[in-house]
Amino acid sequence: MTIRPEEVAEKKRVGNLRGAPVFHVGLKGGLHLMLVARSGKFETLSVGPHKAVSRHIAKKKEPEIEWTDLAKADYIDPAHFAWLLPEFEAMTDAFRAIQGL
Repeated sequence: MTIRPEEVAEKKRVGNLRGAPVFHVGLKGGLHLMLVARSGKFETLSVGPHKAVSRHIAKKKEPEIEWTDLAKADYIDPAHFAWLLPEFEAMTDAFRAIQGL
């Protein structure tokens, strides 16, 4: 998976996973990714249509994530997006498969 710099709307370190930094990357098209940097590569933890959805999926897949950057505005009650989860969990699995994870 290649993301060109001109496609990135925002990028920020938001946590740690077993000592490796976790980043949020928001794309201009509206997709939000949580990535972990390991061994000089970025591994996709989750993708979603909103930061909160992406964080929720990442935490579900990797319960050991420690969030270091949380904002009240980022929180959405999971009940409001539960219907989206199957689609974006499948998309996350597809991204991870492309990366060989």
